[in-house]
Amino acid sequence: MEQRKLMMIGGGAVVAVVVGWMVLSNVAAGKAEAAINGALDQHGMRGQVSWQAVSVSPLGGSVQLDDVRIERVMGEGAVHIARVEIDDFVDEPRHKRAGVRMSRVATTEGFSPLGDIAFVQASGRSQLPPATVVMQWRMDLDDDTLTLGLEVDQPEVMKARLDLALERVGALARLSEGGATPSAFAMPGAGGSRGRRGGPPPGLGMAFQMLESMGEVRLKQLEAALRDDGYIKRSIALHKRYAIPVSPSEGKAAAQRDARFKADIDSAQRDCEKELPVADAGDRKKACATLIEFISGEDDSIKLTLSPERSVSFSELMEQAMQAPARLAPLLRPKIGS
Repeated sequence: MEQRKLMMIGGGAVVAVVVGWMVLSNVAAGKAEAAINGALDQHGMRGQVSWQAVSVSPLGGSVQLDDVRIERVMGEGAVHIARVEIDDFVDEPRHKRAGVRMSRVATTEGFSPLGDIAFVQASGRSQLPPATVVMQWRMDLDDDTLTLGLEVDQPEVMKARLDLALERVGALARLSEGGATPSAFAMPGAGGSRGRRGGPPPGLGMAFQMLESMGEVRLKQLEAALRDDGYIKRSIALHKRYAIPVSPSEGKAAAQRDARFKADIDSAQRDCEKELPVADAGDRKKACATLIEFISGEDDSIKLTLSPERSVSFSELMEQAMQAPARLAPLLRPKIGS
């Protein structure tokens, strides 16, 4: 009897938890959907973005959108995203952060939209599996800092990652109309109010404003990394076949192409060691070896790090790039590794 009562109480508790979770989730989902719609309205994109379902963790901070469709992306066709997960979302006046994961990003035909990029097509593939995109950002206006993280995983091509640490970002926070700070959803390229008044398309308005405001922003650190997933090997195969001539009188075609490719790679490494803007000769030789190993397919990963001794403004970087490019390397202290 006592066991039956315990089972009934336990079952009732489970039901209560499940029902409470469902109620809280519905309330949270309604609030989240309203917040997302508000952010889309703010940036003139309400008519472009739709989804089939919203679910929210009742504990807060996590939102999931299923079957998301974005119309007229940069003037092109629609993009479909199987799932968008928004995590660790904070949108306070002085502190903003969020993490976004977009799974199975594809065109209406089911292929990755990255297949339309000339760089990607250069390896001989355009119809690629859907991509995954992960973004994270954290803005602290008390410290005047912003960290950005972007990761793009394109199967059968590459996995790319970019991490940025910026200072003096107050100008970016004043981009929105009237001087209000942008929503945490207002990611770079999300669009601005100009697009609603018939000016630049959604995305370009904010891009122009960002360019105007970037001058005072300072770069503290940058790290970019690539991991090959077939792109390099396909590109090498195409290069050997179509860019390297062979002679029937000089033996097997494959052997001729391999020998010529190796000679070209050796020449490229020598040129790199002469021209790479790294002051220390030993570091320059090591960086060139790493770079050549990546582009020749011997290693499948490479990483570039910029660690300025002091944070440097984008206006100074642009000035040095135009007037004295040789000064950029000592200023940014680049390092190349695998």
